[in-house]
Amino acid sequence: MGARTYRTVLIGAGNVASFLKANIKLPFELTHVGGRQRACSIPRDADLYIIAVSDRAISSVSQELKDVEGLVVHTAGSVPMDVLSSKRRGVFYPLQTLSRKRQIPASKVPFYIEASREEDLELLRLLAESMGSKAEQMDSQRRKYLHLAAVFCCNFVNRLYGITADLLAEHDIPFSAMLPLIHETADKVDELTPSEAQTGPAVRWDEAVMEHQMSLLNDEQRQLYQLISKSIHKASPLTPLLKERGTSNH
Repeated sequence: MGARTYRTVLIGAGNVASFLKANIKLPFELTHVGGRQRACSIPRDADLYIIAVSDRAISSVSQELKDVEGLVVHTAGSVPMDVLSSKRRGVFYPLQTLSRKRQIPASKVPFYIEASREEDLELLRLLAESMGSKAEQMDSQRRKYLHLAAVFCCNFVNRLYGITADLLAEHDIPFSAMLPLIHETADKVDELTPSEAQTGPAVRWDEAVMEHQMSLLNDEQRQLYQLISKSIHKASPLTPLLKERGTSNH
């Protein structure tokens, strides 16, 4: 790619756009940054256009760029590359939970990339590397399952943290009491599979404990407890042994 500078336009004002704005470095030069509501028109002569808006807005923003010569990419995990209208198109998807209130180094944000041309894949690899990150090629079909998996392991888990915080707050217990447990739960899947790491009453189907705990919950919490407990037990390698002993009816 040489020592040239790549003029880059960033369209968006959310978490991903804020992260990219803070981390894009030379040889990429941000020449225009703005959300969907823009006071001035988008430059037509940039080398790279990054659309970092909500999934439902990508297609309409892309229409504004259908005649540009530069590479147009979006940053969404579950949106196919072909939603873009330009000749040169691609995807620059960061697999990470990003929040404007928390700064994390780009080295902790892997990117999954796709492009209609090989030379544009190399441009996106250079973009990731210039930020101190890494990029891996992945097509739209596989990437939508990557994003779906991320919803389970991040968004759903964080909602369970929220329920945890509510339960603790009701009884004047600080959420910080859970932090050692949260950190170890995350750390041990570096060494164990999720199945091997699973513990708790649902693994062995301890009905006495589970019934008592469900009695402490509201209706929504109880439904989640039952659903997740059944899923844990069904997936447990102990379940066939428990069935043989007649200690499991699920």
